[in-house]
Amino acid sequence: MKPERSTRGIWVMAAVTGAAAVVLDDPALFLATTSLVLLSAALAIRFRQRMHAIVSSVSITRLSDRKVAQQGDTITVATVFSCIPDPGMTLSVGDLLPASTLPGPEETTTVVAADGSATLSYSLTLLVPGSIRFPGISLTASDAFFSASLAMESEPFCGPELEVHPHASYARARAREEFSEVEKNTPSVYLGSGIRSFREYVAGDDIRAIDWKMTAKHEKIFIREYTAVENYPPLIVLDLPDSSFPVADEKMAQLVNQATSEVVTALKKFGSVSLFIISGVNVIDMALGETDLRRCSTMIRTSAHPRFRFDHAYRWKNRASMRRFIRKSGSADPWPDGDESGRLQERIARIYQKSLADPDIPVFSLQVGRLLNSLKSGDIVLFSLFIGDLSHIREIVYQAWSKKRSVRVSIDNVISTLAPF
Repeated sequence: MKPERSTRGIWVMAAVTGAAAVVLDDPALFLATTSLVLLSAALAIRFRQRMHAIVSSVSITRLSDRKVAQQGDTITVATVFSCIPDPGMTLSVGDLLPASTLPGPEETTTVVAADGSATLSYSLTLLVPGSIRFPGISLTASDAFFSASLAMESEPFCGPELEVHPHASYARARAREEFSEVEKNTPSVYLGSGIRSFREYVAGDDIRAIDWKMTAKHEKIFIREYTAVENYPPLIVLDLPDSSFPVADEKMAQLVNQATSEVVTALKKFGSVSLFIISGVNVIDMALGETDLRRCSTMIRTSAHPRFRFDHAYRWKNRASMRRFIRKSGSADPWPDGDESGRLQERIARIYQKSLADPDIPVFSLQVGRLLNSLKSGDIVLFSLFIGDLSHIREIVYQAWSKKRSVRVSIDNVISTLAPF
C-alpha cells in the first residue's frame, strides 16, 4: 500500500508536532501528534476495508477468437471486468499476459468506469508452441490518501488455455524425417512453371513428364524438363533511430511491432527470413535464413532501441547512383558548344568517373553489397522512422535497384514499393 501526497503531509505534520512536543514538553502537542497518527492508521484501515470489498466483488470474462492457433499467429482477446464500485475509489484494471507472447499496439490496461465495468480488447502474437494460459489480472485502487496494486492470479481470474501448434514449416520438416526413403523420393505433382528443355527418357523418370508429341515425332520417348520454381524469402531491414533525436516510446513500439509482424508473415509464407538491423551506417545485428520465430523476435526486442550513430553517410557519394547517372547521361564525351544542359551533364559525369576510380569505398557500402550478393532473397522490406540523416537508406535502395531487387518501405503503417527512376 502506497501513501498519497495528502497522507504523507499528515505524517510530516505528525513528525513536526511530535518533535516540537519533545522539545517544548507541551502536552497539547503530544495530543495533536497522537491524533494525527491515529488518523493515518484509521485512514489506512478504512482503505484496506474498502479495497477488500471491491476485490471480493470482482468478476471477469475473458474470451479469445481462437482456442487453437499456430506458432506466430495473432489472436484477439477481449476481457470484460465488473465489480461493485466504491464512489470514493479510482480503479484501473489490466490483463497479466502469458509468457512468450507479444502484445499488439492496443492498451492492455484501462480505467474502470463509475458503474464498476471495464472492457479490454487487444491482440497477442503467439511466439512459442505449447499450452499457454492467461495468469490473471492486475487491479490498482486509489483514493485521496492511499493507492495499492494487487495481482489477482487465483482460478476465477485465469484462463482460457490456448493450444499453440508449431509453425507449419517445422511440422513438415519433422514429418519428412519419419518418411521412408521411397516416400521421400516420390516426385512432386507440381514440377514447375514452364518447360526449360526436352531430353530422352531414362529409366526411373516420372512418366507424367513424357511429352507425347515429341515422342510421336521422333519415335523416341522424350521427357519435359521444367524450370525450377524460385520463391525466395524477403530481406527485412530494420533501421533504428539516432538517439540524438527525441523519439516517443509509442513510435518505437510501433516500429518494433511492424517489423515483428513482417517477420511472422514471412515465416508463415516462406519458412525462413533474413534480418538486417542497422542504425544509420552502423550495423547492429543480422540473421540470414533464420527459421526460428523466437530467435527473430528476441533479436528485434533486444536490439530495437535508439542508438548513438558514430558515423554518418550524408557526405558520401553513392556509387550506385553515380553509375546510374553515367549510364543515363550516355558518357563523359564532350558535348557541342551551346548545349548548356549537355555540358553540365558532361561535367557531372566526369566528376563521377573520377570518384568511382577512387579505391576507398565506405565499409557500409561494401557490407550492403556483399549481403545482397551472397543472399538469395526476394523483396527488401525497410522499416525506419525516417528521422535525421537518411543517406544510408539511399545507399541500400540504389544497391538493391542495381541488383534488380524491389524495395518496399513502411511509412505510417502503409508498406509501399519504391519504383526505380
